Amino acid sequence: MREPICCLLLDLGGVLYGVDYLRTTQALGLRPEQLPELLNDPSLKAYECGHISTEVFLQQWQKRFPDYTEAQLIEAWNAMLLGPLPGVSEVLSRLAERFSMALLSNTNALHLDEVEPAIASWRPYFVEVFFSNRIGRRKPDPDTYRYVLECLGWAAEQTLFVDDSPANIAGARAAGLRAWLMEPPNQPAALLALLSE
Repeated sequence: MREPICCLLLDLGGVLYGVDYLRTTQALGLRPEQLPELLNDPSLKAYECGHISTEVFLQQWQKRFPDYTEAQLIEAWNAMLLGPLPGVSEVLSRLAERFSMALLSNTNALHLDEVEPAIASWRPYFVEVFFSNRIGRRKPDPDTYRYVLECLGWAAEQTLFVDDSPANIAGARAAGLRAWLMEPPNQPAALLALLSE
């Protein structure tokens, strides 16, 4: 018999906060099929692990996109951010009645400047929030999930991880967590189905 789920580890973008990556590819003059290449850019990975500064990240991207000014690159990079999704506060309030919850997001300083103030009212629902650029770790590395569980004192078999990325779901399962893919993304009301499990 499986252990009951008592803890939720939630992704941010695409789960609670709206994102549309294709807005950024369009703003950068890229084709939609170039999105995976963009998201796997080594400089972005380093930036999202906090290993390089915003200044260095932008310098790297100006080499890749020489026709763009720094301000244009920032605008393009933030174009994917749609804001908090409707109804999230109510969803989190209901989930918090049953589960302990924490947040785990791959993110970076430029995005957090915009996102963190917008989600400040959600903070009481979470026992902790983990941003990749502040913990020096990034999904889908299984060690990232193990680190978070150790910090929280949560058991992997009692923790459900929710994300909109199949790769991140696979990483969580490799670390022993249970995992649930939000498909399609940006549908936080779907999380209420967890209350009936």
